Amino acid sequence: MSKYREQYGLPFKIGIGLNTIYIIFELTFGILFGSVALMTDAMHNLSDVLGLLVSWFAGIISFKKRTPKMTYGYKQATVLGAFANAIFVLAAMIWIVIEAIANFDMQRSNQGLAVAGVALLGVFINFATAFLFQKDSKKDLNIKGAFLHMAADGMVSLGVVCSGLLVSLTGWGFIDSLTSIIVAVLVICSSWGLLRQSLQLLMSAVPDDVDVEKVVQVIKSCDEVMDYHDLHVWGIGTNDAAVSVHVSLRKNVDSASVLEQLTNKLKGLNKVTHTVIQIDCPRSEVENEF
Repeated sequence: MSKYREQYGLPFKIGIGLNTIYIIFELTFGILFGSVALMTDAMHNLSDVLGLLVSWFAGIISFKKRTPKMTYGYKQATVLGAFANAIFVLAAMIWIVIEAIANFDMQRSNQGLAVAGVALLGVFINFATAFLFQKDSKKDLNIKGAFLHMAADGMVSLGVVCSGLLVSLTGWGFIDSLTSIIVAVLVICSSWGLLRQSLQLLMSAVPDDVDVEKVVQVIKSCDEVMDYHDLHVWGIGTNDAAVSVHVSLRKNVDSASVLEQLTNKLKGLNKVTHTVIQIDCPRSEVENEF
């Protein structure tokens, strides 16, 4: 439970609370000032709050114990959380681009400085929230999703600040919608990696932070191993990886000792927590049995 409190406790509560309050504040002023950029920023913040809720819920589920039906446990819930987070943000950004284009000629805000002031508050809130997840984002893709989205929110808010200042200086209202489109495209680009990584894990691909070459080196470093085949590496959730492999041993070696040695070495690699090593009998020995 200490791991839960550290990764999925207070940071999520603070982040969700702060951003929910700010969304209400930002939407209110966005409507009052008629600012598409401000309302765009608010919608992006809303998508991230929902994303934080999904990540938080997925993280809580992942700590449930294994069952006879769920033999790997519920760790894969964090992958689903990261994937859902990425999809939600991408969908929200596409909607924002459509809205910004539809209002491109309509927007004539004369409240540039006020818009910039409201967005500036968001810069501090979003970056402060991102900082809460920065530490664990390097170890957990689910938390990395929360971190990237909040950091992206900070950049979005910076864009809105610039938009408000430019509208105030030039009087060109279309800058508001143009900024929304530019920022939405940037957020889509920044979220694409999260979508790719989570989708790969759902497809049982090798996690990005697990080096297959190092797995092969560990297997080959064992002098008792003559050959190997059917090597598979896949992710179990966002923090764990599994390795399975068939190995052929030289004659007259202690297979139990080799098995223990390989298991310990493989589990010493980054994120590898589960191994399945099948020791094959040499072909000559199999033939001698008949």
